[in-house]
Amino acid sequence: MGLFNFRSQSFAVFLTIVLGLGIAWGTLFPLEELPPGSDKSHHLLAFGIFVLPISVLNPKRTWLIFLVGVFYGGMIEIIQPYVNRYREIGDFWANTTGAVLGVLLARLIILLRARKDHSSQ
Repeated sequence: MGLFNFRSQSFAVFLTIVLGLGIAWGTLFPLEELPPGSDKSHHLLAFGIFVLPISVLNPKRTWLIFLVGVFYGGMIEIIQPYVNRYREIGDFWANTTGAVLGVLLARLIILLRARKDHSSQ
């Protein structure tokens, strides 16, 4: 079976969609108060996790996945003033940094998995 089977890819796509919807909910609906912790760390973590599943299972499309993450984060920042939230360039950069870290973490996971598979042969 392995890591890169159809069920894994379908689950990764499903998980990415759910994460994307969660990010939209968390960033586009007005909040009474911000959750505890740094707003920027929430953005960084959310976008890192957002790009991770697809990046692990589709490494040939890493740049496309990264660009989708950056575009999505940018669109959220553009839309926010229209839903009674604040547009911040710092949030955009946190989103982008999270997407970078998510893609890099995916590459590390792929590398470690390949080494493990190679050493077990």
